[in-house]
Amino acid sequence: MSGEQRQPWIEGDLTIARDVLEAIEAHAIEAYPSECCGFLSGPASEPALLDQAERADNEADKYHKLDPVTFPRTSRDYFKINELRAAKRFEAGVATARPIKVIYHSHPNVGAYFSAEDAATFASNDTLMWPCAFIVLASRADAVVDRKLWVHVPGTNEFRESSLLVRAGR
Repeated sequence: MSGEQRQPWIEGDLTIARDVLEAIEAHAIEAYPSECCGFLSGPASEPALLDQAERADNEADKYHKLDPVTFPRTSRDYFKINELRAAKRFEAGVATARPIKVIYHSHPNVGAYFSAEDAATFASNDTLMWPCAFIVLASRADAVVDRKLWVHVPGTNEFRESSLLVRAGR
């Protein structure tokens, strides 16, 4: 992300439409016992608003099958988004004034924390890798029991929790 303007949604304190939250929670339950993943977007004119969800394929099992030494984890404890598709999706969001503001994923049977693996995936050399924040959903077979918004701490490879408000409707 070096050289890019830091977008306001990267700072956190976001609002998600209730139907969008319900959609990503349904995704987490459907994907269980695997991790789900996807993108949340919203109008550029309302930087804090998340009003659309888009599912992405978790390619962890595909990579694990092809090269289990390099990719020892499966979709049960890891998610991998296709980086080329993600880059194109981020570009399209900017072009349509509906930027990707959040990457979401689930943690089956554990908490909604931002793991060391998540941090290593999304920050390197004290730089955020994608211009977005992150939501982690703690999922079980029949429910999402917690959700948290995480944002990058500038100048580090660390992330901190931020507030996520839920509003009715879209």
